[in-house]
Amino acid sequence: MASERVLFWQKKLAENQQILDLIDAGQCQMRNDDVLDEQTTAEMRGWAARRVEEYAMRIAEWSCRWA
Repeated sequence: MASERVLFWQKKLAENQQILDLIDAGQCQMRNDDVLDEQTTAEMRGWAARRVEEYAMRIAEWSCRWA
């Protein structure tokens, strides 16, 4: 059970880290190939960064519980 939860949060962390990496590399675009404006990009980056931090904390929490 614990390992399933850790794997779930690791997957979510990887997904959001990928989003963050794309934003930081300037590769984040809309489906119609429009470039995102600066404010939207900053909001998306903040959202992704918060998720990465949250998921890392959850992984650490579950890893400590079952270590």
